[in-house]
Amino acid sequence: MAAAAEESALQIQRHVKYWKRCHTSYLPAPYLSADSIRLTLACFIVSSLDILNAPITAEERQSIRKWVLSLQHPDGGFCGSSTHAHDGHQASKGTANLAATYFALVLLALAAGDDEQEQARAFDQVKRKKLLLWLKKLQSEDGTFGQVLWDGAPAGGNDVRHGYIAAGIRWMLRGDVEQGSPAWVQDFDVDRLREAVRRAQTYDGGIGESSYQHESHGGYTYCGVSALALLDRPNNLDEMHNDGLEAKVRDASGLLKFLSMRQFSYLSEQEIEDDGESENYIETEMQNMSLEEESPFVGFNGRWNKKADTCYAWWNGGSLSILDRLSVVKAEPSRRYLLDITQHIIGGFSKNAGGPPDVQHSYFGLAALSILHDSSVKELDVMLCCAMDTTRKIVKARDGLIASESASAGAWDDGFWDQKK
Repeated sequence: MAAAAEESALQIQRHVKYWKRCHTSYLPAPYLSADSIRLTLACFIVSSLDILNAPITAEERQSIRKWVLSLQHPDGGFCGSSTHAHDGHQASKGTANLAATYFALVLLALAAGDDEQEQARAFDQVKRKKLLLWLKKLQSEDGTFGQVLWDGAPAGGNDVRHGYIAAGIRWMLRGDVEQGSPAWVQDFDVDRLREAVRRAQTYDGGIGESSYQHESHGGYTYCGVSALALLDRPNNLDEMHNDGLEAKVRDASGLLKFLSMRQFSYLSEQEIEDDGESENYIETEMQNMSLEEESPFVGFNGRWNKKADTCYAWWNGGSLSILDRLSVVKAEPSRRYLLDITQHIIGGFSKNAGGPPDVQHSYFGLAALSILHDSSVKELDVMLCCAMDTTRKIVKARDGLIASESASAGAWDDGFWDQKK
């Protein structure tokens, strides 16, 4: 087994250099197939620089804002990239999608500077009412959400990830608007979404794709837990609480057991001896799965019998943080795993030992370090997966947009026709 370093540390300058290279130059060839999720990649890049306290310039912020708004769909929502928003295309067949819309809103907040008036205008030009009505149409009868609209109906799957994104968009835009107000928009069915998440909990306590018949997974579990938390999250950050969240799942003790058992002692010999044919699966003796004795490195997996993976330190740790049960995590060995095993020499994080860094795992590595209380990075909003500073901007942007809508509404601009579309 590899020995733990005497002092594990985040190589901040290398990470900043890695993310700035991602921001200012072309991503490597393997990302070509990810063109449709360009907004997601952009959000990870800009948010990482924010988490590392490496601000972008005013010119860069303006450029980001202009680009994001260029991807806004005329009927509500945002497209994942310019290839999904052709000139003059009114896109009645679902080119706007949930994930792109979520990351577009976060990016607009990230693109706002420190000036409070600029933050209050961060969502200016966002078609809030159309977006929220589009969001409502994406909900299916069983409470789940599709990813896109196709011929007016939800399409693109119905798993719990979409429910989480929908809950996040709702929190970022809806606000405390009373019916009858010019800014009021009909809500989606919150109770049906809650029940859909509850149905997705499986026999072992984890949450699966969309029903108890699917295999439980650390990523789906985070999405389910976060969705439930966001649906009840106060719009005022000063009133935040998670009281009673465990009562909203069918099996709270099973959920905590599933999450806590995703961590295990990391043995470098397992990585070295693997012949590569078993992909992510590990075969290990039972005593090596024990956490009773202190291990120098603790990794997390997403499913039973899988290898340790950087991102699952976030998915599982984030769930436990929201549930206020992060104390079950072996914090220091988990931190050492990230910093000594998957932190890459050029900056960023790899998926697992020996791999190259990539945008997704590099972002979630930083996010995991934040919830493990590493002082090198900013405090994270665990529900939205961005810095708390960014969430505060989102609140100001939402309130500013609602105030603007309310002030501009007149006798012939009361939102009536938008509601009918």
